[in-house]
Amino acid sequence: MAAYELYKGTQKQADIEARRAEAAKFGVEVEDVTTPEKRHTVGVDHPVDLEGCKALMHATDQRVCVGRNGPRPKLLTYFQMRADHGATQDSLKYSVPDDCIKALGLLHIGETATNGLMETYLRLPPLGRKLSDEAKAVALAKCVKNPTVQFVVSNGLSGYAIERYAGDVLKSMTDGLKAAGIAVGTSVYVNRARVGIMNDVGALLNADVVVVLIGERPGLIISDALSIYMGYKPRWEPLTTDGNRDNICMISKRGKNPIEAAAEAVSLIKDYLQYKTSGVELATAKRG
Repeated sequence: MAAYELYKGTQKQADIEARRAEAAKFGVEVEDVTTPEKRHTVGVDHPVDLEGCKALMHATDQRVCVGRNGPRPKLLTYFQMRADHGATQDSLKYSVPDDCIKALGLLHIGETATNGLMETYLRLPPLGRKLSDEAKAVALAKCVKNPTVQFVVSNGLSGYAIERYAGDVLKSMTDGLKAAGIAVGTSVYVNRARVGIMNDVGALLNADVVVVLIGERPGLIISDALSIYMGYKPRWEPLTTDGNRDNICMISKRGKNPIEAAAEAVSLIKDYLQYKTSGVELATAKRG
C-alpha cells in the first residue's frame, strides 16, 4: 500500500511538471512601458501639431496627448497607470532597512501606537499620531531633553522617500542649524507615524521646535515624495493643529530639490525662534 501511495505521489509530481512545461510554451514577453521613450509616445491619432504634442509631453509629467480608444484609454496608457499604481504600493509597503536608519544617524525608538501594523495605520490615523509606550520609554531614556530643535523621521506613507531623500535634507538642515548656533536634539526614527506625532514628541521632550520628515502619500506620477512638517512648541495642550504648522512638500527627483527645501526649512526655524510662533500666526506676525 505504501509503495502504491509513493507511486501516486511520483506520478502527480510528474503531471505537474509536464503541465508547467506545456504552459511555458505560451509565455509572452511584455516590453517595459515606463521608459522615457514610451512615456513620451504621442497617442493622439493624426495630431494637427505632432511636434507641439511632443513638446507638451516633455514639459509635464501629466498624462497629456495620450489619445483614447472611444471612451477608454489606450492600452499603453492603461499599462502605464497599472505600473505606476504598482510603484505606489511598493513605496507604501516598503520598510526602511535598519542599515539605512543607522546611516542617517537616527535613533530608532520604535513604533507608534499602531504597533507597526499597516492595516491599523491606514484605518486608524489617530494611532499614528502617538508613540507606543515602549517608544516613549526609549525616547525618555536616550534622547536629549529640552532641545531647541527636535527631528523626527518616519516612513509614513512612503518608505522610498526616506531612503532616497531624507539623508540630504537632514544633513543640510542640521549643518545649517549648527552654523546658525541653533542646538539640535537627538534625531529619531519612528515607524509608521503621522504628522501629528510632533505633538507627542514635542510634549514628551519639551522641544521648542519639532521637525518631521515623512513620506508623503504616493501618487500615480510621484510615488516617493518627502515632506517636511514643522511647528513651534507643538503640544496636545493647547492643541497644535495644521494651522500652527508649516509644510514643505513634494521633495523628490521630479519635485522640489532636497537642498533647497532644507534651506527654506532652516530659514523658517529661525523665524520660529525669533517670533515664538509658527504657521498662520507666524505669517501674521511677520506682516507686523
